[in-house]
This record gives sequence, C-alpha cells and structure tokens, in this order.
Amino acid sequence: MQPWFRVSLDRLEDLPDAPGVYRFVDCDGRLLYIGKSVHLRTRVRSYLRRDGGHSRQTERLKFEAQAVEVLCTGSELAALLLEGRLIREYLPPFNQAQKRYRQYPFLRLSVQEDYPRLHLTRVLAGDGAEYYGPYSQARFVSWMADLLSASLGLRTCRDFSAIYHGCLLDQLGKCLGPCRTGALVAQYRERVERLRALLRGEDTGSGIIVDFERQMLNAAQREDFEQAARWRDRRQALANFVTHQGHLRERVSLDAVAVYPGAPRSPTSVQLFWIRQGKLTLQQSFAGDLPQERLRAELAHTLAGHYSEGLPPAPLFALPQQDLDEVQMVSGWLYRHRTDDTLLWLAGIEPERAAELLLTLIDQAHRRSS
Repeated sequence: MQPWFRVSLDRLEDLPDAPGVYRFVDCDGRLLYIGKSVHLRTRVRSYLRRDGGHSRQTERLKFEAQAVEVLCTGSELAALLLEGRLIREYLPPFNQAQKRYRQYPFLRLSVQEDYPRLHLTRVLAGDGAEYYGPYSQARFVSWMADLLSASLGLRTCRDFSAIYHGCLLDQLGKCLGPCRTGALVAQYRERVERLRALLRGEDTGSGIIVDFERQMLNAAQREDFEQAARWRDRRQALANFVTHQGHLRERVSLDAVAVYPGAPRSPTSVQLFWIRQGKLTLQQSFAGDLPQERLRAELAHTLAGHYSEGLPPAPLFALPQQDLDEVQMVSGWLYRHRTDDTLLWLAGIEPERAAELLLTLIDQAHRRSS
C-alpha cells in the first residue's frame, strides 16, 4: 500500500484529485475524522470553503484540524473498504455520529426461531437469521413482507409469548396463530419453506399468485371492482417481486469482479477486486506491460480457485459483525454500480468465458488510464 501523503490546510492544492481516503489530524497528530472520495482534492477543499453552509460539527472540525493526510487507492471501492476498516479501528471522534454509508434495506427471516417472522431491516446481525437483499425501495419491500406474511399465515408480531387467545390477524384468518395453536409447528414450517424458496428465486410464487387471481375474479363477479383492482395490483406487484428475486439469486450472490485502472503512481496497471458473498476476498494488481499469456494464466489460476469453493444457495449471513459491516458496504456499492461496464458478475459464467471477459475489461481499463 502507498504511504499517506500529508499537507497543511493552506497547501490543499498539492493534494491529488484521485480516488482515495483522507483523514484530518490536529496539532498533536490526533486523528479527528476519516472520509473517502473519488476526487480527494475537491472533497477536502469543500470543508474549508468560506461561503458558509457547514454544519456545527464541520465548523468544529475546521477549527481543530491542522493538517490532512490522504492515501490514493485507485478506485472508489478500495477507498470505501479502507475507510470502513480505518473507522472501525480508530473510532475518530468526528465520525461517531455519522452514517458512513447508505444502509440499504434487507428482508430478515428469523429461521432460528420456532415460528419465523419476515420483516424489513437495515442492520445485518450474525444471529442465525437469513437476510435477503439489498433492495432500493424500502416502503415497497416492507409492504411486500406484510403481504407475503398475510398470504402464508405467518406471524407479524415481535413477541407472541404473552398472547393466549389469538390476535386480530388470527381472527381474520391471516395468521396461523402460533400463540394459540402451538402444535402447528410442522404446518408453519411448511409455509416458511415456501417463503424461503420464493425469496431465493427458486419458486415463481405461482400458488400465491393463483390465490390472488381467484380473489380478483371473485371480487369482479360480485361487481366489487375496487377490491378486484386491489387484488390485481397485488398480483402484479408480487409477479414483479418474484422476477426481481430471480435476478437477486443470480446477482446478489455478490459473486463478482471489479476492474479499475491502477493508482496514480502506477497509472498503467490495473486493479482487480474479487468479491464473494458480499466480501472482498482478493485484490490483485497487474502491471500494464505484463504479457498477455502470463495475464491469462494468472486469471485462470485465480478463477479456478474461485469456482472450486462453490456458493451457498442464498445470501445467508452468519458472520462476525466486522464482516457483516463490510458485506453491508459492498452490497450497497454493488447495487449502485450493478450496470457499470467495470463490473463482471460471475454467476452462471464458465471459467473460460469469465477469463475472456476479464481480459476485455482489463484492456478497457488500460485505455481509460492512457
């Protein structure tokens, strides 16, 4: 890794305008704040502009900071990961109350419980539950979780241990009522397995969709057209959600390679970031003058190891919190950049084909940096 480059706050024009991580320090060298940016010079200078508009915390940071240190990473992804790791390690005082990355919502299915519950969450925890995502529309996904739970009769209450006579959803027939009928474990588990298959993209949800169609037709026959329209909209929303889950099964395995030009001090090189199950597992750097056959052999060797490990059938998280934080960051980054031409999704691609596609991306990265 390149060394940190330190400048005083009156010499910010000396900073590189490249992707990387910056950190403000005080007169005693104490770390105050860590951030990242695709354009370091522009970002750091924005803290010191004189036109106002800064928060109270930023004004305090300006008052205490005496210098800034930067480290060029060559790519936004490398900067994102390094920033997260440094913040966890040093806990700078001006980072404490700040959200360091956008927390995309996930669906959480508490399979570790006798009667699992499906709900939306923005926090991944190594608690034995299954997490599916990330998603971009929290309100829609939360609504879909409620719709699926009601359709399958799954509980929505957080704790039913104090309920003895059933809740309103139980009385309406929208919940199997585990609080009242504890013997229904097998039936409840069968419904949960149907839900898991749908969330993994292995099931088209045809049973639920058929039920929605029947409800729609029954409402239409009663000439209750508003109710029929609601069932029609639910059916279409579920169909769209199932299609999305199919794509999620392929992509949110988070099995990908990102290819970027090298850092400023080695502009002819390229960097490869190997991402597996949402976690950076390998970072490679290849010199621009590396012979094509040598590069092909290196890629083939890495791909062979990558493919030999296999993937679990769904994004299931049982990791330490530090790893989960990284999964959260990487999954959000992948979602934002899912259509970039610098990213190769490996799901469903043979190793030989993946190697050829990577060679093309590496060639494109060389041309962008030249």
